[in-house]
Amino acid sequence: MIIGPGTSRVPLVLTPILQRRLILVLGKGGVGRSTVAASIASATAKAGRRTLLFEANAKDRFGEFFACPEVGPKVSKLGKNLFAVNTTPAAALEEYGLMILRFRRVYKMVFENRITEAFIKAIPGVEDYAVLGKAWFHTKERKGGQPVWDTVVFDMAASGHSLAMLRIPSTITNTVPEGPLTRDAREIQSLLADEERTAIVMVTMAEDMPTSEAIELTGQLKTHLGIGPSTLVVNQLYDKRFPERSPQEAILGCLEAEAPPGDLAAITEHGLQHQSRRKLGEHYLGRLKKALGTAQLHLPRLFVSRITKAEIDAFSESLAAELP
Repeated sequence: MIIGPGTSRVPLVLTPILQRRLILVLGKGGVGRSTVAASIASATAKAGRRTLLFEANAKDRFGEFFACPEVGPKVSKLGKNLFAVNTTPAAALEEYGLMILRFRRVYKMVFENRITEAFIKAIPGVEDYAVLGKAWFHTKERKGGQPVWDTVVFDMAASGHSLAMLRIPSTITNTVPEGPLTRDAREIQSLLADEERTAIVMVTMAEDMPTSEAIELTGQLKTHLGIGPSTLVVNQLYDKRFPERSPQEAILGCLEAEAPPGDLAAITEHGLQHQSRRKLGEHYLGRLKKALGTAQLHLPRLFVSRITKAEIDAFSESLAAELP
């Protein structure tokens, strides 16, 4: 089913995926991962869940999407029940250090000296682990005995980087001596593998490279982490304007045969290109279905100069109604 702007349903009950504590949004760069993450977060917020939209070291787009100031390392509000943070490895490491050591003065003594800084920089993956740890911290953050966040939506980095980040907790538990680091890594690993608390949403496009990367990343997730995507969002799909054996297809065929002049020729060429891209898209949809067997949700290509809150709102309603 193709869904998108124009959807008018406002669901009263979220689908199971959107009720998870942590939603990881993965995919190749350029497939619309941030758009999908923002739409998911908007859906959970509309349903009354206090939601944190989380990204790290990214060129922020969430502020633009919701017509708000640029999102930075401090949590900022985007709308009712909806907040966002764009952390950095340094900010995440500081917050993680303070969580362990409790007092800023002690943190400064331990972390803010040249020897410790050099040691930290020498540890492979420590910055990624700090970012992942901060996302995990927000899933368990409490105030007044109550959870601060009902849902954390993590717009992760591009595919390979995301996989490396998600593998760090298991690496730590297998190699680092027992202590606070391994204790937390074990908790993070447990959260990632728990389908009752965590969902992975893979975003791709019906094109060659994104399709291949989605298939490869899914296989690596299952091989190295024992987890896979809960659903596959195929973004920017050309819609069916000229269904097979339809009057629209027949008219387009006649126009192509007649080679009309002027503006009509340009319109015909546009229609033929659209039809061709849709058929190519269907080929890759079939390839994804055959290789993964994962539930697919299709979002249409939008011919707009930029994504705004109107598009995010429409997508959020669709995702809330259609995600498994």
